[in-house]
Amino acid sequence: MNFFRRKKTRSRRPARKRRRDHLLEVTATAETERRRRNQKLFLYAGEAVVVLGIIAFSYIGIRALLDSQIFRNPQYAVRVVEVNTDGVMSREEALEKTGIREGLNIFSLNLDSAQRALTVIPEIKSAKVERILPDSVSIQIEARRPVAWVAPRDTGEDPSAMETACLVDMDCVMMKPESQRAAHARLPVIYGVPTEQWRLGDPIEIPALRQSLELFVRASERTNPDIVLRAADISKEWCILAWAEPGTRYTFGTADIPAQLDRLQMILAHLSTGTRKIATANLIPERNTPVTFQGDPPPAEIVTPEKTAAKKKP
Repeated sequence: MNFFRRKKTRSRRPARKRRRDHLLEVTATAETERRRRNQKLFLYAGEAVVVLGIIAFSYIGIRALLDSQIFRNPQYAVRVVEVNTDGVMSREEALEKTGIREGLNIFSLNLDSAQRALTVIPEIKSAKVERILPDSVSIQIEARRPVAWVAPRDTGEDPSAMETACLVDMDCVMMKPESQRAAHARLPVIYGVPTEQWRLGDPIEIPALRQSLELFVRASERTNPDIVLRAADISKEWCILAWAEPGTRYTFGTADIPAQLDRLQMILAHLSTGTRKIATANLIPERNTPVTFQGDPPPAEIVTPEKTAAKKKP
């Protein structure tokens, strides 16, 4: 029976030999993995070199094609430059500022840079530079329209001769053109503006200045009778002191300017048949407008008990 059968004894290798075999297997596996990893790296590097070669070859080919068909093609050389400076500068000055001239390749022009070179000039409100294929460039400039002079204080000088005086447009942007026009001498003046606090080309952030410009514009639209205003002072900020002649002063509030002009127009219409001239008129009150006239004596001082007691004191 099987009970009496001898069990076969397995041959066992020595422990040292088994450890040596295990080390050989681990070493062989590591070498194989290292070899595989190196093969992958070489494969990826080869693929990268091929891709970069294709990109470089494509770039060189496309660049050569663009050079021959576009950038060096005489068909796209600038032959016509249309310039509308709106009176701000001459054609030659505009071409010098933008760097555009005849003969340049139309696609080599940096239109954004050319536009920025123009719009940084305070007298220019906007500029547009565009290509007109195949060989034309258009430069269109919109100039700022001065509507008034601004100065820190009334010194009695002509504002065009004052170093601290500048021109402003309806956006309150400060400018000082190199050449003065005859129309500039007829513009109104607004005093009380510290022009030294702003740079040319910057908008002046004073609310009373904008309201003064609105006052001049609305007053110029009034007829029968006309409302003529030549200067204003906004140094008090809460009101606008305006006048047309040295001996007349009109006080306007900074709100509801049309209603105040209505009151002034009614006063002027009432006085149009006489010879009296207004010295002062406070147009802020909605009723019973305070008015004084040139040549009239100053109003009598109202005597109060406090003033009487003050006079009796030694």
